[in-house]
Amino acid sequence: MNIGELETRSGASRHTLRYYEQIGLISPLRRANNYRVYTAQTLQDLNFIQRAQSMGFSLGEIGQILDAQRNKTIDCADGAKLIDKKMAEIRQKIADLKSIYRYLDEERANLEASAAKQLELQQLNNSSD
Repeated sequence: MNIGELETRSGASRHTLRYYEQIGLISPLRRANNYRVYTAQTLQDLNFIQRAQSMGFSLGEIGQILDAQRNKTIDCADGAKLIDKKMAEIRQKIADLKSIYRYLDEERANLEASAAKQLELQQLNNSSD
């Protein structure tokens, strides 16, 4: 398939596809006229790249995984360590977000209390006039 069809089928832009090619995540075949030809495997690789990115993996990490798959050098222990590391990063992000949420909740409560006091003072001032 050509780049236009791959773009349509994968949802990735031509710019993204060319960038992925530049950094080695995908590698099209070349016709005699030097046009790029993409295979069904390229589409599968793009689906994997998109899923892995949605899980928080960097393009560098994704490249390492794809290289290991392509070279048949997948080490399950290393894969488990990579996933464990990613899970630890996610746990930290969750903890950070919970902390931010608590802070914002407290600030909202403080602002609501201040607004209620301001309203009460306004009403007292209006009733004394």
